[in-house]
Amino acid sequence: MDGVRRQGADGRFVEGIGGYLPDVVGVCRFKFRSIFNGVIEVEACVVAGCTNEFLLGVDFMTAKTMGFHRNEARCAHNGRSVVIIFRTQGDSGKARVATVRMVTKASLAGDAVASVQMSVVAEDGEQGRFIPTTYTGSVMLAATITTAHHGRAWVPATNANSTAAKLPSKKELGTWLPVDKDMTIVAMNGELEPNRLEKWLDSQGDAETPLDDENEIRVGDAKPSTRALFTKLLRIYRQLTMNKSDCPPAAALDVHHHIDTGDSAPIMLKRRRQAQMKDEIVDENVTKILQAG
Repeated sequence: MDGVRRQGADGRFVEGIGGYLPDVVGVCRFKFRSIFNGVIEVEACVVAGCTNEFLLGVDFMTAKTMGFHRNEARCAHNGRSVVIIFRTQGDSGKARVATVRMVTKASLAGDAVASVQMSVVAEDGEQGRFIPTTYTGSVMLAATITTAHHGRAWVPATNANSTAAKLPSKKELGTWLPVDKDMTIVAMNGELEPNRLEKWLDSQGDAETPLDDENEIRVGDAKPSTRALFTKLLRIYRQLTMNKSDCPPAAALDVHHHIDTGDSAPIMLKRRRQAQMKDEIVDENVTKILQAG
């Protein structure tokens, strides 16, 4: 940012709070560079003693599209779209929800997880909640709590497609919700770590005795460690996969539950799959299943 004095001010003083009248140095033209590397030229009034704040005229406000509900101003400069983010506060003095956008364009490899950088309206070290609200194709963004540094923050993104995916610069991703000081952030306690999970499974039952036809278990294209964990789970709950006389395994039953929706339309209408004459056979099979426990 640099400033060049253009003209004298229309007045010598600016009315301040409590009747204080700060001196006006003059009107200067400044070139600002936004967080998206966009260059904006403005004429601002420089007030004595205020070196980090400038007064922008109403002409700048009317020439740009000011979105106070989104905390951003949009304009066109040299044929390019320019986005200026700013911070607003509500009646309670708390920062409002703001729109989050990509800082620079990013390319994610296929079937990969990476972090992308987004622009946030927050002070350095401020924590906030990122909530994805925009469809981004095969790229899935995680709702998370992150910390802002220099108006930027990182969020994890997953490309579910086998081919590379791109996120363009200034693309809207979601919203930023500041974390209030009276809120306590609870970190993950590590209860689902692999070692602790396997230790818990060992305490639930027999995880060593192999299953019948265990070599025919299909887990898909899983890692060896995932297959071993899934097999251990089936060993512990082997009763779910065993035949009991006339009753098929519990894991093989297609169970449907009726949901009473009252006067509302039914959620799903399950069509009748057997003729009326087969009701007796169905009732007999149900009786056998109930008797088998």
